[in-house]
Amino acid sequence: MCAHQPLCSATDSPAAHVVAARPEQGWSLLCDGTVVFEVMSISSTK
Repeated sequence: MCAHQPLCSATDSPAAHVVAARPEQGWSLLCDGTVVFEVMSISSTK
């Protein structure tokens, strides 16, 4: 899947970049096949 140099050979490679993103759903696909989920913080005020 990864086509840039150097190749991303391992998950969590610092060279991995986003190849697809769905920010409205809170996730991105990296070129090494990793799916990254955005963490949302919900706070309430009383």
